[in-house]
Amino acid sequence: MDEIVPRKTLVKQFSKGAGGVGGGIALWVLSGLGGLGSLIVGGLIAVVGLAISTSEDDRTAGLITTGAGALTMVTAVPFLGGLAGALMSISGIALLIGGGYNLFQFFRGMKNRR
Repeated sequence: MDEIVPRKTLVKQFSKGAGGVGGGIALWVLSGLGGLGSLIVGGLIAVVGLAISTSEDDRTAGLITTGAGALTMVTAVPFLGGLAGALMSISGIALLIGGGYNLFQFFRGMKNRR
């Protein structure tokens, strides 16, 4: 029989899983933007990321968000947009896989608690 997974571990697994899946879907959607839309949305995301990064606890998440916003803005540049869009799609797939794995671990741990 499997051991009971601590609640703190389950919360961390669910948070990482939900964030990964949500972030992956968001990157896929953002990679499809182009032109003025990607500049506006990317700028907003970058500003939000900078605001998040002012907190010491959330500095890494804020910098990652700022980077995603900057990459979204780069998709508007004609000669770099294709490369940036491809990188965002690959990153989105990686986040979906990682988030799915964490959610799988969460549900497996929940099953063991019964």
